[in-house]
Amino acid sequence: MFGNSVKFFYANRLFFAAYLSVLIHITLAIWSFNGSKSPYGLTICGPSWIYDTEETRDTELVFEMGTQLDGGKKRDQDGESDQGEEEGEGEKGKNEGFAKGKYEGGQWDKLVKDLESTSDLRKNFKNDLDSIVPSSGISDSYIKRERDYEDIIVKEVFPTLHSIREPFKVDIEEAEDSLAVHKERNRIIEEFRKGEEESPPITMRLSLEGEKPPRSPLQMPKEERSRYLDQSLKQPKEKQLNEFISRFLGYDVNKGDLSTFVRDLYYENLQRLAYTFSNDPTYFAVDYFQENLNKEDFLKQMMALLSEHLGTKTGTEILFTIENIYEIQGRALNVYFQNESLYQTYSEERKKELRVETIRRVVEKYKPILREKKIRSFSDAEAAYTNKRLQIMDSLIQNTPNGYRLQDALFEKGRILWESGILKGDDKLLYEAIGEWKKISKKGEGDFLAEKTVENILLTLQQEEIRDAFGKFPSHTRERIDMAVRYRLADVLEKKKLREEKILWPKTKKQVSN
Repeated sequence: MFGNSVKFFYANRLFFAAYLSVLIHITLAIWSFNGSKSPYGLTICGPSWIYDTEETRDTELVFEMGTQLDGGKKRDQDGESDQGEEEGEGEKGKNEGFAKGKYEGGQWDKLVKDLESTSDLRKNFKNDLDSIVPSSGISDSYIKRERDYEDIIVKEVFPTLHSIREPFKVDIEEAEDSLAVHKERNRIIEEFRKGEEESPPITMRLSLEGEKPPRSPLQMPKEERSRYLDQSLKQPKEKQLNEFISRFLGYDVNKGDLSTFVRDLYYENLQRLAYTFSNDPTYFAVDYFQENLNKEDFLKQMMALLSEHLGTKTGTEILFTIENIYEIQGRALNVYFQNESLYQTYSEERKKELRVETIRRVVEKYKPILREKKIRSFSDAEAAYTNKRLQIMDSLIQNTPNGYRLQDALFEKGRILWESGILKGDDKLLYEAIGEWKKISKKGEGDFLAEKTVENILLTLQQEEIRDAFGKFPSHTRERIDMAVRYRLADVLEKKKLREEKILWPKTKKQVSN
């Protein structure tokens, strides 16, 4: 029997040799694959480190997968923090696996030090809610909301300040590079707070050949847009913006509803109100700084899109939103200077409060930048920001297609000049504002949102003199025009307040009964 087996094996020796060879190679292939760091770094006859990675010049699309973070806190789909509110707990400070050494002495050295210094911020400073005005009418859910003190310190409350002295056209040219730096900073912050190094994103390399197919117009009427925005209002602003970009920016930038959707996204969801509910100015300062911080991501993303879509209807709407961000940033600098002065009056006990410490660190962070930009007071800031806003409006007026929303652009340019003239008591600026308003005609495409305000101003100009016997701007004419400008958004802001209270800051049963 043994002899028969030997004869059988010998007769089929080539078959068994081939079988064993295949089996061994399959075993080696499986071992090599499991030992590789990436499924795309596949090796067959040895570990991956002995092979060079081939470089490619094809277009690389990066798809990153992970939890959406806002201010270093995980949030659920409604945008609410899922962690407790106990001070010092959560993800802050858990950075054991973060390789901070590679950033020492480099571009991000200061960022990493700020992250370290804010890890125990809530442990070391009091976060009491006191000095609340009971009759303020502001919802408890707003007063007691989670505030991102750490992000106010380590991110950019004043992202516009760094290039405030540069021409706006330079901002557009550098927008894509600025966005890349912004994303890299956010990646480092996320890695620090997660306490581990991020895995390289999965990439797909595609060779793009030929012309891009034409984009279809977005068909999404106002009612449908409003439902979408209401449903997403409670989500973190970064998540809202990223979802909007991924879902809608592939549509035609000149046709359909994309341009008005950009406007609605910003003014209805991303631009929110800050409320006063205390005689203690640190509450409003922190809330106003946070609302400015929340516009940073929108500013960076939209400036990069503007560099591609300048001269389109969507580009025009982006320019309106960017001008509004600069306006709000200018106001926030007034809050900055007020609180810088107030800090000198605080007792040592007050300086142990979390709000006060947050404001102090913001002040210290921007002091050298303001000094470099030669902005020493709110007056200097107002002049710099007025100049930049006028540049933005000039860019809009020069590039908007077929006069799209040109009337609103001329009104806004006039308003910037008017409000600056009122603040400085400069009649020359008031006359320049009137000159811009007189250019407004009924021609042009798109909505004319300031139509009623312009009608009131032009009616006043028909009924009143704009120069008295001494060549000055008459006070009664100035007051009538200023009233029309100052209260032009009263109805809009009231509706905005009611919507935010309903969705974001509902009042408790106790507040409603009172």
